[in-house]
Amino acid sequence: MKVLVTGAAGRVGANMVRRLRAAGADVRAMVMPGDPQRAKLDTLDGVEIVEADLGDQHAIDAASRGVTHVVHLAAQLVRGDTPVDRFYDVNAFGTLRLLEGVVKNGGVERFLLASTDGTYRPGDPPLVPLPEDTPQEPADYYGTAKLLGEVILRNHAAQYDIPFAITRFATVLDPVEARQHFRVGSVRALLRRVELGRDCNIWPLFREHPEMVGLFDEAVGEAPDDTAVALSGPNGSWSIHLLDVRDAVEGVYLALTVPAAAGRAFNITAAEPTTFEHGADVVAELDGVPRLDVRLPLTWRLEMTVDAARDVLGYRPRHDFRGMVESAIAADRGAADSFIPARI
Repeated sequence: MKVLVTGAAGRVGANMVRRLRAAGADVRAMVMPGDPQRAKLDTLDGVEIVEADLGDQHAIDAASRGVTHVVHLAAQLVRGDTPVDRFYDVNAFGTLRLLEGVVKNGGVERFLLASTDGTYRPGDPPLVPLPEDTPQEPADYYGTAKLLGEVILRNHAAQYDIPFAITRFATVLDPVEARQHFRVGSVRALLRRVELGRDCNIWPLFREHPEMVGLFDEAVGEAPDDTAVALSGPNGSWSIHLLDVRDAVEGVYLALTVPAAAGRAFNITAAEPTTFEHGADVVAELDGVPRLDVRLPLTWRLEMTVDAARDVLGYRPRHDFRGMVESAIAADRGAADSFIPARI
């Protein structure tokens, strides 16, 4: 098995490359030209690294030559100052160019596309939890671009007989990142997405309650940013499905290799969602910080089912939120090397 991994210097990508090498696969790691994060790959033996922009068909054709499998992880998550057409070009037509490269080079045994819970309109989820057959009506740039990528993949797969699978990730974090969640600073940053207006994947959350940042700031007062904080609303605690990068990698590996995965999409996330109440309890206990409760005028629950991945792939996520924070603490002490951090 020779696997092309795009986005190989990313949060999931570097860990995916390591997982594939551990399984004995040959790996061609595709990175953006000049990406400083490519240094993550320097410690991995036997990895061929190629530079290619998702807008460069010639470079993509060369990167696709001679591979038997593709793991397409490369994406731009935050638009920022990127023009909308370039943002769509990266996240949707980058997938098209990669598929064209595969076709020109004779096809592959499996093309794996990493997609997102953002295709389900996460700021106003139609169901709790969200199964894979939930209507995909994202209403934001990133979710729409990724959904277009899914459609392009399905159509190209039918046109050119490309075996494929899709994984839709929840919020992917490495343990170091997880340790910063459910704190005053991270929750304030979440709520301040209201400032992006409709250029935000959770804008519907603020449609009727644009004042939530002010309510939150009033409630927490001068509490330090690392203070643990639990959000609740009229229907109980807020909740979110988080995904440890190590479980994300395992879900992708299974979708890439299990025969029954062909032609299907799978939600990939933790076994259970994390409530903000539980998350705050964990960081308060393990890091010894104060804890606050804040009540807001709505309850947000972004949760996904994992039944299909469990039943078809044999997916068994091993890391809950407590385990992620414990892994981060162990890494701080030099006692663990189970993941490559998102940033080096």
